[in-house]
Amino acid sequence: MKFKSLLNEPLMDQYTVAAGEEGLAREVSQVGVVDAPDFEKYLLPGQLILTTGYLFHDNLPLLRSLIIELDKHNAAGLGIKYNRYFTELPRDVIVLANKHRIPIIWTPADEVISITIRNLSDVILSKHTGELHEIVKINQELSAINHNNTYQHLLDLSAQILEAPLLLLDSHFTAIYASTALLKERDFFTQFLRESSGIAYLNLQEKVRVTFKGQNFDILPIFSALKENKAFVAIATSEDRLSDFQLLKREQVINALGFANSRTDLINETEFRNRSGFFLNVMESGLNQEAINHYLNDANIDVTARYRVAVLDFTTKKTVIETRQFEILQALTRWFIRESNWSVLIFSHKQQLVLLINMTIDTRSFLQELYDFLTEQDKLEYDFTIGFSRVTGEMKQLAELYEQANNALKLTTKTHPIMRFRPKSAHELLHLLPPQESHAFVEKTLGPILDNPELLKTLETYIFLHQNVTAVAGAMFVHRNTINYRLKRIAELLDVNLEMPDVLVDIQLSLLLIN
Repeated sequence: MKFKSLLNEPLMDQYTVAAGEEGLAREVSQVGVVDAPDFEKYLLPGQLILTTGYLFHDNLPLLRSLIIELDKHNAAGLGIKYNRYFTELPRDVIVLANKHRIPIIWTPADEVISITIRNLSDVILSKHTGELHEIVKINQELSAINHNNTYQHLLDLSAQILEAPLLLLDSHFTAIYASTALLKERDFFTQFLRESSGIAYLNLQEKVRVTFKGQNFDILPIFSALKENKAFVAIATSEDRLSDFQLLKREQVINALGFANSRTDLINETEFRNRSGFFLNVMESGLNQEAINHYLNDANIDVTARYRVAVLDFTTKKTVIETRQFEILQALTRWFIRESNWSVLIFSHKQQLVLLINMTIDTRSFLQELYDFLTEQDKLEYDFTIGFSRVTGEMKQLAELYEQANNALKLTTKTHPIMRFRPKSAHELLHLLPPQESHAFVEKTLGPILDNPELLKTLETYIFLHQNVTAVAGAMFVHRNTINYRLKRIAELLDVNLEMPDVLVDIQLSLLLIN
């Protein structure tokens, strides 16, 4: 209990404050007696020290040392028996007690110190017993309301327990619920926090205090299973230092809100998994257009929207801990998308994150912002890369767009972590053939002239200039009749008709394989 509350008890009506009144917010949890000069060895936090004053009436420096040590050990204060060895305190002692905010009280002159100890201990014990009963009651009330009522009921009960209004904030510092007294301020509080507080809320792990419209609020994180999904509670406060009992009540409220928030997280996670299941069904062609439109309408997603698809994947594939890393990557990516209300849908597939990016968004700019954001997060221990589709498409084209993005992902490197899909050129496609197949095809098509550079060059130029003999002659600086002779010779050696389209296609492919 607080020192101030202790003095307000009926048994304490003869106890008066002699100095250090600003320290009455200190917590009192036990009573002790000073009877030796080496008192610093025995001081404890929350301890109210009693003395007759015998040690100090001829040794004021020792009294001043005691005051400093009491502060250093976070003790509650000092009680001196009035009119035994002191009837007043020296001015410098009062100044020192005020400076360190160590309350000094006079205990009754006609009360032996053993009775003083008993009276103080009885009051503290009685208070603790009452607080314990109240904590049990609070726990029962919060448990009951958590199972059967809404967030509004929970916030109002919490405000009653804490004797202070409060708000529940999501991971984006948006006040989503408030106790009744703050309902009208909810949107203004959100605007203040997000635009004016300057708090980096994504990584906020500790209590912070803000002042909103002249009122102090303590903002405390409420952690869920994934710390990236944490919420916050903002509690109005008028005190700099809370009692242990007040802190315990806060902890109970935060635990109750955390339990409720975890249930909401579970619902959201189930919804995310169900949506992922829908997207996977679309990719596997398991849904017709009518079924796709029905789901999109129910989910308030525009059925006519077109998307580019991007795929995020770790470059390292090992260790079980990567599962946890994937969960962090997923949570942070979802947080980033919601933070700025990007028109992007997201689901997971085979330890990859798949993003459907609305065509109205500059895809490369968005992905660069996302990449920069994620790489700044210490929680991610592995490198990752991003590939995205070249074109946009409707939801029914998801499989094709995913394939493009996945192929683009294979082209990424550490120096180029974001790549857009590009179709392979004819050269690239041909060089995907096994070498023996390529050699066999070239030999079959051009074998008789492979060792004749003049005929090979003439045929290549003939194909390149679209069978225009005059243009070929000009390009090779020979007479037109010479080109006709060479072409006739090529046709005879290859035993083909150079005017047949299929023959020309085979020859062109062979020339590409050679080059």
